[in-house]
This record gives sequence, structure tokens and C-alpha cells, in this order.
Amino acid sequence: MISDWAAVAVALVSVVILRYVVKRINRPNYFPGPPKLPYIGNLLQMPTTEGWVTYLNWQKAYGNQIYLEVMGQPLLILNDYQSCVDLLEKRAENNSDRPQTVVSNKIMGWENTVVTCPYDDRWRRYRRLISQSFRKSAVNQFFPIMEREVGRFLGALLEEPENYMEHFRFAAARSFLLNLYGIEIKTANDPLITVAEKAMEMAVVGAQPGNFLVDFFPSLQLFPEWFPGAGWKRFARIGKELTEEMVNKPYNITVESMKSGHYEHSFVASNLEKKEDPFQVKWCSSTLLSAGTDTSVASMHSFFLAMTLHPEVQRKAQAEIDSVIGSDRLPLVDDREHLPYLNALLRELVRWQPVSPLALPHQSMKDDVYKGHFIPAGTIILGNSWATTRNPEIYENPENFNPDRFLPMFDKSIPHKPEDIPLDPMEYGFGYGRRICAGIHYAEAMFFIGMARVLATFDIKKAKGDDGIEITPEINFNSSIVRETLPFKCSITSRSPAARALAVANSNVGL
Repeated sequence: MISDWAAVAVALVSVVILRYVVKRINRPNYFPGPPKLPYIGNLLQMPTTEGWVTYLNWQKAYGNQIYLEVMGQPLLILNDYQSCVDLLEKRAENNSDRPQTVVSNKIMGWENTVVTCPYDDRWRRYRRLISQSFRKSAVNQFFPIMEREVGRFLGALLEEPENYMEHFRFAAARSFLLNLYGIEIKTANDPLITVAEKAMEMAVVGAQPGNFLVDFFPSLQLFPEWFPGAGWKRFARIGKELTEEMVNKPYNITVESMKSGHYEHSFVASNLEKKEDPFQVKWCSSTLLSAGTDTSVASMHSFFLAMTLHPEVQRKAQAEIDSVIGSDRLPLVDDREHLPYLNALLRELVRWQPVSPLALPHQSMKDDVYKGHFIPAGTIILGNSWATTRNPEIYENPENFNPDRFLPMFDKSIPHKPEDIPLDPMEYGFGYGRRICAGIHYAEAMFFIGMARVLATFDIKKAKGDDGIEITPEINFNSSIVRETLPFKCSITSRSPAARALAVANSNVGL
């Protein structure tokens, strides 16, 4: 009897071993990556903060392409620019989909936004609609409002320089609401702004991989909200309500204004006049508002940090503005081609502390093979732009803040070979391939005019403590999808009486 049981045990063990061996033999040739545990894969190794840094550190052990699995979900990290180009641009037809999370996309409704909707005909219609107004040759229609609102921002800086980022957040939001909806708000705590900010905050939490088990086990949706462990449902419900308010409220205000016959030119109004699909117009405009405001603010926050830490760069930029523009007027967006150092400064800011160090995830639609390695359908592909910004083969001394590295790109009087100019950060700073940021030209213009007008009228220096000693701010950023520097103090004062008068005069334009 015992021998019979022993024989059965040996047979079972043999079957298990044989199945394991066969599975190993037939296992596809994936890219290398950290060792996986049964069932959960690399779940316990996934970084909870600054994933882009962790992935870059893994590059030494596993290479430029790193394969991971989390609860059966395959992920591919791309740590070099060429891989991003090869897979996300050259093979865009297969790798332009987006992963659809249960909480953020399915329940809260963000699957309807341009940024996170699936790669399908609806997305193509979205991009066509946005491209008509935001392509490089058309975006100049929005410049006057940008310039006016940045002018108002200068006046706020004179009155409350310590609240410099809150003032710019208001300026960016006003610009978007006016350009997108023709709506003019009066205060920074207007619900049109606060609701959009709260909706975006919750969407970011909902979209983070691993925050909610329901994204790995969709059947958890069947449990009621009161059930233990189902607290995420309340989060998702509130997020859905905020998203719907963010999308519908400003759109409905514009529609009602159009019915009355008294309305401003805007993205929404012009597209509704052209009989574009209202659903598409509504979601395109809300996407631009929610994503554009946050990225604009994050970019300017990095600018203030860089100017505080690098006064020599600030002086050089101000000298260029003084020489080209003079002191009788403020810079305009159209002055860009005459301000090479400012353009180089903008590029270095995009590279030095990117707003999106880890590009939003792409997802493959079909099985593929790249460099002899298998990429299964449904793989989430993350382009690690941070790795590109820190690549010493592309950027000499990558940790140094040095706008001069890009100056030959804009100043043709500087002798250089084309191959000596480093990679333009705009090639990766706003995403890749067909999922590149739709508002890239608007964002660049807003960033430029914000920098130029502040530099023309203000000096940014280190703040002093109560003991009179200068405070050097640390380079500390959050770890969100939109990466922004943590609050820091700096001294912001007008450059001269003439500069102050110029700021005051432009702060009242249009009031």
C-alpha cells in the first residue's frame, strides 16, 4: 500500500517537473528583468515613488529594455531614446493604445479624454479636432490672451511675490478658460478652477498602477460600497462626479452664451459653429484644460527654481532681452526667433527637470518581436524619458544646468556641426509617437512668454532667513504623473523703476 502511494507521489512530482521544464523550454524570449515571484510577478519590486529613477538604476543590471510582470500584466520599460522611437513612433500603429484602469478610466470617465482614451476612431477624431486649432500654424490665435494674462501675473507678483506659483496657476487657468471656452473668471478659487484641479488630482491617484486591487481583479466591482475593502468605490464615485462637473459646467456656460448671442471667440464656440460633434468638443476642451494647466504650472515652477540657483543664467537671459526688446515694452511670443538664448533656456529646462520624466503608458495591440525579444499583445510600454535626459552620451555633464548646450540650435552665428547639437528635448518631453501631447505648441508658447516677461521685469534671487543668511533651495520634486518642484522660498523684486512701471501698466490691460 505504501509503495503504491509512493509511486503515485513520484508520478505527480514527475508531471509537475515535466510541465515546468516544458514551460521553460517553450517560454518566449522576453527582455531581461528582475526575478519574478509566482502569481504576483514583480509586484513587490515596483517603485512607489520616482519610478523613472528606479528604472534607470535597473538599466545597469538589465539593459535598455526591461521586462516586468505584475499580477500577470506584462510591462516593458524603455530606458533609451532609440527604443522609444523604434517602438512608439516607427511601430505606432501597434503601440499607441492606452491601458484602461477600472477606477480612473472606466468608472471616473477618463477613458473619454484625449490623453487616455483607447487608440481607435474616436481618438483619431479627437486629434483631428484639436489639430485644427492647436497645430503650429494655427496656435497663434491664442497668443494675445496668453500675453494679456501673463501681464496680469506680473502685477500680482509686484503685490504678493511670495505667492508666485499661486498667481501663475491662476494666470494659466484664466488663459485656458478664455481660449477654450470664452469664460473670464475673477478669482483663483473659482469653482471652474478648483473642480478641475480636484478632478485631476483624483484621476492621477486612480491611474497609478497598484493603488487599487480592482484594477487587477475587476470582479471586485461586484461588491457593494459598504463591503469591507470596497472603500475605493466611494473614491471612484466622488471622482466621477468631479469629472462630470469639470467636463460639463464650462461647456454648458459657453453653449448658453452662444444661445444668447453674446459670447467670445473660443475653441468650443468656433467648433460648435462648424457643427463639430458636441461630445468630442466637450471632451477635447476639458482634456486641454485639466492637463494643460498642470503642466504649464509645473514648468514655470522649475523655471523659478533654476533662476534662483543659477543667477549667471538669469543675467545672460536678461541681457539678451534688454538688447533685443529694450525697456519700452514686454516681450511677445512672436519675438521667439530673435531670442536664441531664451529658446536654449527653455530647452534646458525641459531636459533638466522634465514635467513628465516617465511618459504616459502606451499599450501594444498585437504580439511583436523587437531585437529578437518577444513583446506580447497587451504589454504596457513605458518610455523612461528621465533616462534620456541623464544619458552622458547625449548630454555632456547631464546633471549640470547649462542652456549653452542648446544655443547653437538657435544662434546660427555660432560655428558648429549639426551632429554636435544634442538631442532636442522637445522630441521626448511631451510624449512619443501618435500619443504626443496635442497641445505641445500651446504649452511651449505659454512657457516661453511666462519666462520672457518675468525675466524682463523681475530679478529672482535666493531668499534670506531671519538671520540674514541666504537660503539655497533644494532640488526636491513630487512623484506625480505631472512632476512639480516642492514649495520653496525665493526673493522676487522688480529690476528697476522702469521695469516696475512696465509691469504695472500691463497688469491692468483688459480690466
